[in-house]
Amino acid sequence: MTVASLSIDSFEICHRGLVREVNEDSALALPEQGLWAVADGMGGHSRGDYASQLITRSLSDMTIARGNSIDGQLNQLEQLLQHLNTRMLKAAQEISETAIVGSTVVVMIAKEYTAGLLWAGDSRAYRLRTGMLEQLTIDHTVANELIRQQGWSADQAAQAQDAETLTMAAGASPFSPERSIIDIAPGDRFCLCSDGLNKLVSDQEMAEIMTEQSGARAATEHLVQLALDRGAIDNISTIVINFS
Repeated sequence: MTVASLSIDSFEICHRGLVREVNEDSALALPEQGLWAVADGMGGHSRGDYASQLITRSLSDMTIARGNSIDGQLNQLEQLLQHLNTRMLKAAQEISETAIVGSTVVVMIAKEYTAGLLWAGDSRAYRLRTGMLEQLTIDHTVANELIRQQGWSADQAAQAQDAETLTMAAGASPFSPERSIIDIAPGDRFCLCSDGLNKLVSDQEMAEIMTEQSGARAATEHLVQLALDRGAIDNISTIVINFS
């Protein structure tokens, strides 16, 4: 597929893993629309999978105004996520006052030589450029809030109580997804993933696999297989996107 003069090769895998009985992850790859997303559901069986699939189904069904700027398209995506957030909150209230129906989400949209990212929670986006891997998203966790708001060091924050607890997700209030706009260069390779991958596969290993495996499918399969080889206690969603 092609966005302007860039060709796209992408592949996605959404795997239940080796321990969980239910796959609460969901992944979406629509290269012909320049749209990809990973969602990692929360709330347990029938809640987390509902939430993550609601996000990817809704993204798949929406019509993106391709004439808009990337910022305008991100506005459209955020409006959809805000609507879904309200639906999840309502669904949780109908179950009980303490029920959770929610999901992390990371969405990437590409237009010509520009990409937009929109995310909430700890599902991530990475870019590999000339052999260097860069994490493009910042996890919305207690640890990172301590770093950003109170100036804690990364080591201090990692030792904090509930350091990995999420501070934002769809299905939570308040909900204010973060965004960024970045450039795309020929040869760039991107990876979107749920934490079931990045908690078992290091950034260095991710960079090596994405460098060694030229095709998006081969890179995705190798990344997921490495997580499976290490026990895959969580669901694993991975999308690799190559631009050339």
